[in-house]
Amino acid sequence: MYMRERKRVACVVPPFYRLIESKNNRITPAMHYMAEVLYRRGHEVIFINGDYADDSHDYAERLSMTLNSWLFDERYKNGHQSFEEVIKILEDFRPDVVFLGASDVLMPTVEIGSTQSCSYLAKRIKEDLGSQITCVGYGHLLKYAKERDLKDLDVVITGEGEEFAAEIVEGDLKGKVPISWCKDMDALPILTGEYLYHPAKAEDWDYIMSMRGCPGRCTFCQQPTLRGYNVSTMLPERFIRELRYRIEKIGVKGFYFTDMIFSPGLGPRTTEMFNRLIALKEDYPEFNWWAEARVDTATNREIVEKMKHSGCRHLKFGVEMGNQDMLNVVKKGTSLKEVQAAFALASEYRIEKTAYVLLGCPGFTDEDYRNMWYFFKELKAENYVININVPYLGTEIYEQVKGKLHEYGLFKDGEESLVHTSLIMKDFWGISDETINMYFSLQGKKDDSAVRKYRRKIVDKKRYNESREIVYTLE
Repeated sequence: MYMRERKRVACVVPPFYRLIESKNNRITPAMHYMAEVLYRRGHEVIFINGDYADDSHDYAERLSMTLNSWLFDERYKNGHQSFEEVIKILEDFRPDVVFLGASDVLMPTVEIGSTQSCSYLAKRIKEDLGSQITCVGYGHLLKYAKERDLKDLDVVITGEGEEFAAEIVEGDLKGKVPISWCKDMDALPILTGEYLYHPAKAEDWDYIMSMRGCPGRCTFCQQPTLRGYNVSTMLPERFIRELRYRIEKIGVKGFYFTDMIFSPGLGPRTTEMFNRLIALKEDYPEFNWWAEARVDTATNREIVEKMKHSGCRHLKFGVEMGNQDMLNVVKKGTSLKEVQAAFALASEYRIEKTAYVLLGCPGFTDEDYRNMWYFFKELKAENYVININVPYLGTEIYEQVKGKLHEYGLFKDGEESLVHTSLIMKDFWGISDETINMYFSLQGKKDDSAVRKYRRKIVDKKRYNESREIVYTLE
């Protein structure tokens, strides 16, 4: 497509972690690809991370984010310094087009942006900077957003957006664009950083992907809604080129493979990927990585051995539930025996483990969650990530419990600003404070703790309501 004129384009990840007294300095992938595509077409591009904070601010650990979750609504409604910082940058940049994230379609964990942050910034841009600015909402949560959260968005993208970037900026594409996904990942550009507004350290470049989509059918996950089980993969040679670029040009040593890079097992692609990763490790001895992993993949000794030899130091397993009946209900497709085998094998090869825990399943009680705690404790993982199940619109589990959700006053007219740290969902599932405390007692060392400082930062709600003063109650 012919580029008619050079535009000023801002790609913005709205505040999310900053709103609950944490931060996220990583460069998130979906918006990064959008910025790179437009930059290479000759536009003046700026990438703004609303969750960026300097070294005077620490990251909050999981319990703090959970107990601070009430601050989301408070700051969406009444504003926050992080929003003002973004607006000031945009005011100075004077954009023609602004892309605003509402989660990340490549990592649909809903902890990067939200419909409410996206909506808040779109409204402020139109009112304060000019109604002529084209505001583009980019994120899968917008597919089910409340109408009021869409009214200031000229364009809405709920699938993967690279295909439409040029037509939006250079043409007249408006409204909700068709849901699409990238089928040829090898054609994607190598990501650079000429347009990053905030200074990025090498560790902030650790997110990297060789695959989009997931073949799993878990009822609680949004991936099936996004791609309908369609998976796109990057050739190992292309993936290694991107790793080499970041090692040589940016100085990255440790990488977070955020996809199921070795799924479904030791086939030709996985074998070639390991061979190339082992060669990369020989060239760069400090190269290391950690990754998401299914337990049924990591029960194969040959795979785990190759993981270790290629630089793996930590695996993050989606265990979710330590109860086989619960796993069957949510269609996880794994067994408790596979969980135990994967953890034992990883330990044998001295690979650290994270166990993802998901509390909340139709048909189960607080006692069931307490009982499965003992299973998780026996895994002896280095870290546990505690999530509370949110039945997002579009997921199978939502259809199973939507009647009860509506009775509870949730999701009646569109997507809520709920995340996996939401105490509202704790009450919905009937999970007691005692049970929550049991699980958070398992927290350990995070996979990236060598480069990021995490600490307890629980906001005193009473003091905040009285004086708007931020005081942490448990240092």
